[in-house]
Amino acid sequence: MLSEHFDLSEFTCKCSKHCTATPDKELIDKLEKLHNMLDAKSIIITSGYRCPEHSASPEVGGTVNDAHTRNIAADIIAYKQDNTQYDAETIAEAAELVGFTGIGIITAYAVHVDVRNKTNYVNDHWYGNERTGNDYIKTFIRGTKFVPRGTKTKMKVTIEYDDHTFSGLLEED
Repeated sequence: MLSEHFDLSEFTCKCSKHCTATPDKELIDKLEKLHNMLDAKSIIITSGYRCPEHSASPEVGGTVNDAHTRNIAADIIAYKQDNTQYDAETIAEAAELVGFTGIGIITAYAVHVDVRNKTNYVNDHWYGNERTGNDYIKTFIRGTKFVPRGTKTKMKVTIEYDDHTFSGLLEED
């Protein structure tokens, strides 16, 4: 196991040789943070490491030196506790908050995430949407409130009853 929720087998290249390379520790750490932020039941790695040959194949459509070939990327889908999928926009927003520096919406439910920087890649930032071809998204932040599991909710409440006002803080047990 690479971490609590991710195993090396999930990052194995899908080529006929099943090439394996250990993913960057920062990638795994951020995937764990994303798992927690979403309170996900699971995050599935649909593509992790890709050998250069497989990445550049017509089947994949990547390049011989993309983020997947450098062990700094994963394509993911995420499931909620009720087994429904998170939409790509929600995953992308949470990924930005976690600190992923490369994020791309692939489909309605799939997202590319990576930990690119000036040392390990040709550029240190990319937010895009592969469905539309927009490679210049400034932010995915929409204001969603993420409440990780174990976080107790607090709410200020004011009640008016019989010409009296009662107010206070309600906390989850």
